[in-house]
Amino acid sequence: MKISAVIISRNDNYGGYLNERATYALNSAINTYDEVIYVDWNSPEHSLLYDIKDNLQLKGNLKHFVITPEVASILTNNDSQAQKCCEVLARNIGIRRATGDFIISTNIDIIHPKREDIENIIKEFHGGELKYDQWSELRDYIYINSEERKDEEKTMAGDDYSIINCCGDYQLAPKHVWDSIRGFEEELIYPLFADTNVQKKSVMHGHGLKAIYNPPMFHINHGSKGWGGGGIADGINKKSNDQYRAVVYQQLTENTDPWGFGVTEIEFEII
Repeated sequence: MKISAVIISRNDNYGGYLNERATYALNSAINTYDEVIYVDWNSPEHSLLYDIKDNLQLKGNLKHFVITPEVASILTNNDSQAQKCCEVLARNIGIRRATGDFIISTNIDIIHPKREDIENIIKEFHGGELKYDQWSELRDYIYINSEERKDEEKTMAGDDYSIINCCGDYQLAPKHVWDSIRGFEEELIYPLFADTNVQKKSVMHGHGLKAIYNPPMFHINHGSKGWGGGGIADGINKKSNDQYRAVVYQQLTENTDPWGFGVTEIEFEII
């Protein structure tokens, strides 16, 4: 069983302490999954990975894609209101190129569960110095000491698809499901509702949804507001996706093939 994780970000310190959050996220992902695809989208100067590489416990399973501001502008049709870190396009680039039997679309601020716990799911269905090399001990501690949270969510009337608060932080499906729904809806290049949308698309294509609360995974707080809202809350992005288009009106995918820029050769490095 091969498991891939797709993680995206932009080197803009969104939410604060981005380097620290990303280091914990990527180290735990590198440890848990066979393949980790990191897509750096539209970073103003250079990829986030170059700032944290010395603190990563690399073992040759991390694929690093860089979409520069110039290319990002072209891919979003030079739309100045497109999300600065355009999640749907960045995620699809990674999902389309992932080679795992199961693919997880996730975020840069998640401490990932242990490998054996993820396999079980699939089979069923420190104050002061930040010691990045001790992320595993941190995960063991919070496994035991964190209080379980089961927050259901509806983004609006008619939303029977989010089912869990912040559903886009961690979405796991077999590769054939991602292929059948053609990833995230590429029309939704603005913030908000794309994560709920992809879950509704899954249902519309005949697949099921399930919220799983065990094993635990841990979201690292970002920003004083306590939520990101795709940059809307912080004023980074001004325009959001239309919630009726994303949640109510979505039926089968409207993505054409090749989605995820599948016929476009995009260079990457393996580290």
